[in-house]
Formats: sequence, structure tokens, C-alpha cells
Amino acid sequence: MRRMLMILGMFGLEACDQADSDSTTSPTQSVPGPPPNPIKFEFQRLTPDLLVGPRPSPEQIAELSTLGIQKVISVDALPPESSLWGKSIRVRHLPLGYRDLPQTLQLRLARELATDPVKTYVHCHHGKHRGPAAALAALRTLDQLDQAEAMVWLDRCGVEYQGLRDAVQNAKPESIDKIQAATPLEEVAATRSLSRLMAEIDQVWDRLKKVPSPEDPVARTQKEDASQLVDLFRLSSESAGPVDPAYPRQMREAIDLATELETQVQLGQDAAQIRAALRASCRACHRAFRD
Repeated sequence: MRRMLMILGMFGLEACDQADSDSTTSPTQSVPGPPPNPIKFEFQRLTPDLLVGPRPSPEQIAELSTLGIQKVISVDALPPESSLWGKSIRVRHLPLGYRDLPQTLQLRLARELATDPVKTYVHCHHGKHRGPAAALAALRTLDQLDQAEAMVWLDRCGVEYQGLRDAVQNAKPESIDKIQAATPLEEVAATRSLSRLMAEIDQVWDRLKKVPSPEDPVARTQKEDASQLVDLFRLSSESAGPVDPAYPRQMREAIDLATELETQVQLGQDAAQIRAALRASCRACHRAFRD
């Protein structure tokens, strides 16, 4: 079973392990015809009908459509853009964080996959952490994947955040009645108010604003917190409504700085200068726009 899943994961000319896909011949089993142009972005095929990857561009959406995708599920903070996917592709939204993956959300995703078993693309922002972890936990819940296989896929996709890895490792098959009792997914999940988002930004930023010592408890979740901060800024930018024209520019600067912070933290750097720059950006935003 593991060998089958590892082979399936090599579909797509640029899946996460390019070296493996370049050196391995295509399987002989029947699959949908190849797209007219090679897929230009990284994705993983966990099963023949379940693909995971990053939030795609309009051009990549067109390429995914040639693979027969009938439904897209965004586990990113932002919902999928229905207008880009077209009327023939159903969209669902299940926003997830980086620190954990509650069982209630695992059950909701499993219900969606079980009740509407069509070819589905699950995406988060980067396609490396929340999307693969959520899909793997749902497959475990549906008893379509054993624990050892799930752990192989976590490593292959590059899922690093310990809370997400623990959720997949601890996921177990559930009864069909329990799965069906879960709340159905929505096309667009309800968003938090801007004031609520800003309060959450303050909480996350408190753990990031200084370079922690190795003994500091917040040092263990710097990667998760940095990624969460990017999401919160992205949501705050989208949720503001009619505002001063300078506000989107200020938020764009914050998103860019937070993204650079995320990158440096992922690389194991202390990111002291970026933290200072982001602190200054937040103070400037507060002076200009905070009531």
C-alpha cells in the first residue's frame, strides 16, 4: 500500500521530490490524460482523487482543471475565489491554524470527502503544512490510510509544524455515523471582525517581537507563530472594508515584512532586523489608523 501511495505521489512533473519523479517511469495504471502543458507548480497526489498543494494562480487553476478537478477546498485563512474556479468546480472553505488541527475540523473535512467523493484539490497558502496535514488526517479518519503511511506523506510533503504532525499521528478511523454528524463545510467560512483580528495579531506578535532565548517557551513555536502572523495580516487587509487609501499600502508593507520574518524564522535565523522593522511598521499603522 505504501509503495502504491509513493508512486501516486510522483504524478505532476514538479511534485515535491523532483529528483524522484525525474528518475521514475510513469505507472501503467489508467489515469486521466495529461494536460497539454506541463504542470508548473508543486502539488502532491495523495490518492487518485485527492490532490494537495498551494493556493494556485489563475493560470495554475486552468492547468488543474485539465486534471479533472471538480472541487477545491481551501484550508487557508482566505477562501477560494469562486469566480476564478468557474461554475463547474465546487468550492469549500475550512480555515485552519498552524498550531493544531482539532478533531472537529478533521471530521468536517472527512465528511466532505465522503459525501461528495469527486476529484478534489485541497490547498493552503504555501501547500506544505496545513493542506497536506488536513487531508492526511481526513484520510486517517476515513480509514483510507494507516498511520505509517501518513507519517511517510508528512515527511514527503515537508510538514514541519509539530502540532499538525501530532494531529495526523493521533488521528484514527471513526464511525460513519460520527463522520456524518459533523457540520458540513461552507463555500465561505464566516470571517472575524477587524478588531478581533487585530487582537489576535497582538497576541501572536507578543511571542514574536523579540528574539527568544533557547529556554523561552515561545522559542518552540516561532515557526508556527510567524506563519500565523502572515495569515492574520492577510485577513486584516481583506476585512477592512472602505478605509483610508493609505491603509492597504500600510498593510501590504506589514504583509511583506511578516512574510520575510516567516522565511527567516523557517531558516533558523534570529530575524532581529526584520522584527525591528515590523515593530516600526506596526507602530506607524497604529498612529495613523487605530481609533
